[in-house]
Amino acid sequence: MLDLLEQQNSLTINQWKIFTACLFSIVIDFFDFALIGFVLAFFVKDWHLTFGQSGAILFASGVAAIPGGIIFGWLGDKIGRRKVFMMMILTLSFGTGVTALAPENGWIFITVMRFIVGLGWAASPPLICRCCRNSCRPRNAAGSAAYRSDCRLWGRCWPHC
Repeated sequence: MLDLLEQQNSLTINQWKIFTACLFSIVIDFFDFALIGFVLAFFVKDWHLTFGQSGAILFASGVAAIPGGIIFGWLGDKIGRRKVFMMMILTLSFGTGVTALAPENGWIFITVMRFIVGLGWAASPPLICRCCRNSCRPRNAAGSAAYRSDCRLWGRCWPHC
């Protein structure tokens, strides 16, 4: 099996699917990160949010990352990483999308949605690293996992998959 992986010169259909899913999750992650930072600057003044309320909105996803990592990590071991990866994308997308339905002065609603985003976000880095390590040649697997977070993964892994 590993000999076949070593001999291939191009990506297979399944590797393209993994690449697309990982890229999609990275895009959602960065979109959410940029979106909340951009939008918060606009409604802080209109909603008369205090520093603590603004901080709670931004801090909620970081706090949720701890239980999210534990829950999704445990689930990944029990039911499989592919299912958990899809659950992570859905959780992250749900939290980001429903935030658009926030009522006027609904900073608590946004904070709860940011918590849900954090639950999904926590599963992203370890699952993507594992997917990439499993789809690259064994000699390049450690390097590809190390480069995931700054998007150089595909440049390092691409010619060798």
